[in-house]
Parts: sequence; C-alpha cells; structure tokens
Amino acid sequence: MLTEKIIVGIILASIGLIFFYNNKNMSKGAAEFYQKMYTAKNLKVMFKFIGIFLMLAGVILIFNK
Repeated sequence: MLTEKIIVGIILASIGLIFFYNNKNMSKGAAEFYQKMYTAKNLKVMFKFIGIFLMLAGVILIFNK
C-alpha cells in the first residue's frame, strides 16, 4: 500500500509541476478553444491553482503514512 501511495504521489506531483510551469502554453491553446467562455488571464490563474493543488496533493501522499 505504501508503494502505491508513493507512485500516485509522484504522478500527481509531476502533473502539478507540468501545469504550474507550462501554464502559459496551456492557457494559450485552451483560450483559443474556449474563447467564448474563458480568457487567457483567467486560464493562467486556474492552471497555476490546479498545478499547486496537484503538487501539494502529491507531496502529501508521498509523505503521509
């Protein structure tokens, strides 16, 4: 069970880092797709928030017993 938590935690932390550091590229592509609903500025903030949340969830899963 500990191994599964570590693996899932590493995956979540990795996805969080991708969202956090790649938010500009992701927000541009997503803004074009959802042009009527979202702006690039709002998506940039959302992707940063999602990245931080996933990164923290991954770290908590890694170190939680």
